[in-house]
Amino acid sequence: MGLRESKKLHTRREIADQAMRLFATRGFDHVTVAEVAAAADVSEKTVFNYFPTKEDLFFDEVPAREAALVEAIRGRAEGESVLGALQRLQAGECGRLCSSGFAHFARIIEESPALQAKELEVMARFSRVIAEAIQSELSLDERDARIAAGLLVSVHWQFFRAARAQALAGRHGPAAVRRLRADLQRAYALLEHGLGGLGDEVHVPRTAARAKTHRAAG
Repeated sequence: MGLRESKKLHTRREIADQAMRLFATRGFDHVTVAEVAAAADVSEKTVFNYFPTKEDLFFDEVPAREAALVEAIRGRAEGESVLGALQRLQAGECGRLCSSGFAHFARIIEESPALQAKELEVMARFSRVIAEAIQSELSLDERDARIAAGLLVSVHWQFFRAARAQALAGRHGPAAVRRLRADLQRAYALLEHGLGGLGDEVHVPRTAARAKTHRAAG
């Protein structure tokens, strides 16, 4: 990374960090872009150069999360399924999502209808990029790719919402991580074994469960 790119990255991080500090203190809806700009010692125009909307300031990690989803699909190990690759990626996030600090993030979303609406846009964006990735990787029909991507993103969104619910309830640490991973495993088991038996008890084969738990721990 050259000096110019490094400076731009530093500026973007500083703006996002100052914005999050203000959002955590006063709530998303009570902070203006002008106040974020002043806190980061830049102009409002500079803020909008990096973040098109105020909501993008809060969801500043979305581009990186999007890239990680695509990389998990395209860079998966030989013989690893798309389901397995995405489950492994999300299982690796459980520790961060079950930290005490995540509760601040969860509370800000819970208190802001604007951020909840933006979250829907983010999930739609994830659905598009996942559809493109699996269509290319698996040579799927476009319609099948969109359907599959919709199901995969529904798991991703439910995973994120479950983590927020735990955080808001004050549950964090190892026990919260185990519960979130168990919920994630169950969701992927539903996808892997089909929804025809929805309502029945979902059982993951013992050997498969051990293998998935091992991969998640790694």
